[in-house]
Amino acid sequence: MSPARPAPGARRVVHPAAAPKVSADVRQAIIAREGGLLERPMRPLVDVSSLPTVVFGSRGIVWWGTLGFMVVEAVTLAVCVASYFYLRRNFATWPPLRTPRPSLVMPTVGLIVLLAGFVPTYLYHRACERLERRATQLWLWVATLFLAAATAIRVFEFFALGVRWDLNAYASAAWAMVFAHFTLLLASAAETMTIAFIFATGSDEMRHYSDAGDNAMYFYFLALAWVPIWVILYLLPRWV
Repeated sequence: MSPARPAPGARRVVHPAAAPKVSADVRQAIIAREGGLLERPMRPLVDVSSLPTVVFGSRGIVWWGTLGFMVVEAVTLAVCVASYFYLRRNFATWPPLRTPRPSLVMPTVGLIVLLAGFVPTYLYHRACERLERRATQLWLWVATLFLAAATAIRVFEFFALGVRWDLNAYASAAWAMVFAHFTLLLASAAETMTIAFIFATGSDEMRHYSDAGDNAMYFYFLALAWVPIWVILYLLPRWV
């Protein structure tokens, strides 16, 4: 019985053991003619051996992610401030009548502690850019203490407002601004402590120096963003 012939137009399949011995050039030509992929040896196209293992600033992907997060949080805070001034137009006095003014004591202490955190943050930011491990680790822990203190004081600032959040429109707007920035403090304190813990346990890698630099940039943002909010919440009701 003769073997079945392949249908017209069908590709003929040959077992590798029965295939004739051909040169590499002839084999590549056959593969190309039959519509297959031309197999070529892998070779480097770009020499990346001279590139740095860690980068800072806009050269890093995480930096852009941090910047995007800052933009989102800035918009959130701006909406809270806009709502505060929008509601202000509905009242003859601000705070409304029979609404106590916020206290200045704890908010002022919290502002001083938060701004004082610039010192250790700047020091570990500079140390991480120099890849100085011990200095980075030291000032990360100091910055964590300042952030923890500022976060704890912020809890008392809710009571310093002197009103419940649901008393009136003024109280709701004031609580919203304090709470929105409070979440930023919590996030920054947690991230700073995490990075400090990584360096303390010896689990740090080169990329963690860049992470510390991006974390410092985020602290600068949240600390500076609180200054105008502090003026609006605690000074403006005394001026108007």
